[in-house]
Amino acid sequence: MAVPESVSNSTMNTAVSTIGMKAYRVFAYFGLMSIFAAFLLGFRYDPEAPQVNYAIDLLLYVAFVVPHLVLTRGWFKEAVWGDPAGSPRERRVYISLTLVTWLGLLALHLPVPGPHWSWSPDLHVAGALVQFVGCVGFLWCLLMFFQGATPEGLDGLLGVPGSVTKYSHGPETPLFSDGPYALVRHPMYRAVILAGLCALLVHPNAGQLLWSALIGATFIGFIPIEEAQLLSARGDDYRRYQEQTPYRLFRGIW
Repeated sequence: MAVPESVSNSTMNTAVSTIGMKAYRVFAYFGLMSIFAAFLLGFRYDPEAPQVNYAIDLLLYVAFVVPHLVLTRGWFKEAVWGDPAGSPRERRVYISLTLVTWLGLLALHLPVPGPHWSWSPDLHVAGALVQFVGCVGFLWCLLMFFQGATPEGLDGLLGVPGSVTKYSHGPETPLFSDGPYALVRHPMYRAVILAGLCALLVHPNAGQLLWSALIGATFIGFIPIEEAQLLSARGDDYRRYQEQTPYRLFRGIW
């Protein structure tokens, strides 16, 4: 018996959609984990590299950061997508552009010169111990980043098709206030910053310091912008959360 053409097309469209969803999910998770992989493997460093490489790498970083900041603004989402809260499709575009520019940055950034804080030959055992401690601390930070996360929550964070968005600024998503969010308001940012510091123990050189500082400073600088959006969207609910959890990144400090 012949299968109606409409049924055949519908089945094909469903199969293509499923393959596309799986491909996007692999890409999104690969991009997310590439941030930690870059820290652990180390950024490019060469004591003989020209100083101009610093300027080139900074320009590459700006090309990565600026679209990231623009796409998260409510006015941009309103202008392009018609809703300041965004949408699943908007989230996928944002994640895709962010990861493409990030992976491009990793591929294109140049080695930078500067000091390398190496151990003297007679202290190689101590040096190996410091690197081991750095690796352990880095893995601990990775666990901190995913603390309390679920596969469904991560799918929502990355905008995987079929998932529920849980990381917008507005009241359409729940306000995280328990678990790690009961200790500091931005535990994921804290985990990434600490991972960068731990990676410095593994790769104690100027290149690693440059990128750890740039990424850490970006997260710190992004916090006031994000919290202004949250206050604008959620009002007293977020103010109460700020009162309950007064520290942004590190308890007793800030």
